[in-house]
Amino acid sequence: MFPQKQSYTLFDAVTPVAVTSSTDATPIVVTATAHGIKNGQRVFIYGHTTNIAANGIFVATAVSANAFTLTDEITGAAVAGSGAGAGSSGLCVPAPAVVRIGDFKNSVLQIGTTGTATMTLKVAGSLGMTVKGSVSPRGDYPNFGATVSPTNPYSFLQTISLDTGAATNGATGIVIAGTDINIMIEINTNLINLATLFPITWTQGALTAKLVVQSAV
Repeated sequence: MFPQKQSYTLFDAVTPVAVTSSTDATPIVVTATAHGIKNGQRVFIYGHTTNIAANGIFVATAVSANAFTLTDEITGAAVAGSGAGAGSSGLCVPAPAVVRIGDFKNSVLQIGTTGTATMTLKVAGSLGMTVKGSVSPRGDYPNFGATVSPTNPYSFLQTISLDTGAATNGATGIVIAGTDINIMIEINTNLINLATLFPITWTQGALTAKLVVQSAV
């Protein structure tokens, strides 16, 4: 029996966009100039302050070239603001796939950039919803990018460079700086069930990322 292998494109020449503001309302309206997000597209937001309910993975509805509203991708409900006031800062990007990797032994990421790029990426992982007795409409899937909590459990994973063998701690993240970068890294999965990759900071450059997982036999 041969090992089983699957491949996922997480980002395809994607350029993150800065988030400038959000409304503390229902639904949240996010402002990001020339966001390029299409109606019904999954969007990932990270690093948004004050109105932190805007962080995470949602379905977007464009209201203009510079603004969109947020809907829960599982329940279809309009996403409400956090109640702390209008938000600012952060970034948005078409959301990456969240991959169930628990049945696979190896997980390797190929990450590439186009032109000069400056960004930091993190690999996020979770064992799934682990709170005893809790029932979530999200099933086993936390909302990656949203605030970490007992009911939204995930953390950042260590990676190993396939070029140098150097380890990068999950909390540090993968720092990208240069022109036409191409790196390959293995994720230290350690029985992790769900994983994804996303930018936490960005200044310039387009991002392409592919994840390949392979079973032991």
